[in-house]
Amino acid sequence: MLYKRKQIYWIDTVYKDKRIKECTGSKSKKKAEEYASRLMRDLMIQNRLGFKDPSKFFWSKDPALLTQ
Repeated sequence: MLYKRKQIYWIDTVYKDKRIKECTGSKSKKKAEEYASRLMRDLMIQNRLGFKDPSKFFWSKDPALLTQ
Protein backbone atom coordinates (compact mmCIF):
# COMPACT_ATOMS: atom_id res chain seq x y z
CA MET A 1 0.00 0.00 0.00
CA LEU A 2 1.20 3.49 -0.81
CA TYR A 3 0.27 6.48 1.24
CA LYS A 4 1.24 10.11 1.22
CA ARG A 5 2.80 11.81 4.23
CA LYS A 6 3.84 15.45 3.98
CA GLN A 7 3.86 15.32 0.14
CA ILE A 8 6.11 12.22 0.05
CA TYR A 9 4.86 8.71 -0.72
CA TRP A 10 5.57 5.85 1.67
CA ILE A 11 5.30 2.07 1.28
CA ASP A 12 3.54 0.07 4.00
CA THR A 13 3.16 -3.62 3.20
CA VAL A 14 3.87 -7.10 4.52
CA TYR A 15 6.08 -9.68 2.83
CA LYS A 16 6.85 -13.11 4.32
CA ASP A 17 5.35 -12.11 7.68
CA LYS A 18 7.59 -9.03 7.91
CA ARG A 19 6.29 -5.50 7.76
CA ILE A 20 7.98 -3.20 5.28
CA LYS A 21 7.49 0.48 5.94
CA GLU A 22 9.75 2.63 3.84
CA CYS A 23 9.90 6.11 2.39
CA THR A 24 10.03 6.18 -1.40
CA GLY A 25 11.49 9.69 -1.38
CA SER A 26 9.20 10.71 -4.23
CA LYS A 27 6.38 13.21 -4.55
CA SER A 28 5.22 11.51 -7.74
CA LYS A 29 2.72 8.67 -7.29
CA LYS A 30 3.87 7.00 -10.50
CA LYS A 31 7.52 6.97 -9.41
CA ALA A 32 6.54 5.76 -5.94
CA GLU A 33 4.59 2.89 -7.52
CA GLU A 34 7.60 2.00 -9.66
CA TYR A 35 9.81 2.04 -6.58
CA ALA A 36 7.37 -0.18 -4.66
CA SER A 37 7.19 -2.63 -7.57
CA ARG A 38 10.96 -2.78 -7.83
CA LEU A 39 11.27 -3.33 -4.07
CA MET A 40 8.78 -6.21 -4.07
CA ARG A 41 10.36 -7.75 -7.16
CA ASP A 42 13.79 -7.64 -5.56
CA LEU A 43 12.48 -9.16 -2.32
CA MET A 44 10.94 -12.03 -4.28
CA ILE A 45 14.16 -12.60 -6.21
CA GLN A 46 16.21 -12.57 -3.01
CA ASN A 47 13.83 -15.04 -1.42
CA ARG A 48 14.05 -17.31 -4.44
CA LEU A 49 17.86 -17.17 -4.41
CA GLY A 50 17.90 -17.95 -0.71
CA PHE A 51 19.44 -14.78 0.73
CA LYS A 52 19.15 -14.89 4.51
CA ASP A 53 21.30 -11.92 5.49
CA PRO A 54 19.47 -8.59 4.89
CA SER A 55 22.82 -6.80 4.52
CA LYS A 56 23.32 -8.67 1.23
CA PHE A 57 20.09 -7.38 -0.28
CA PHE A 58 20.85 -5.66 -3.55
CA TRP A 59 18.05 -3.14 -3.85
CA SER A 60 18.85 0.46 -3.23
CA LYS A 61 17.17 3.74 -3.81
CA ASP A 62 17.82 4.65 -7.40
CA PRO A 63 18.51 8.41 -7.52
CA ALA A 64 16.91 8.64 -10.96
CA LEU A 65 13.71 7.14 -9.57
CA LEU A 66 13.55 9.61 -6.71
CA THR A 67 13.68 12.78 -8.77
CA GLN A 68 10.48 14.69 -9.04
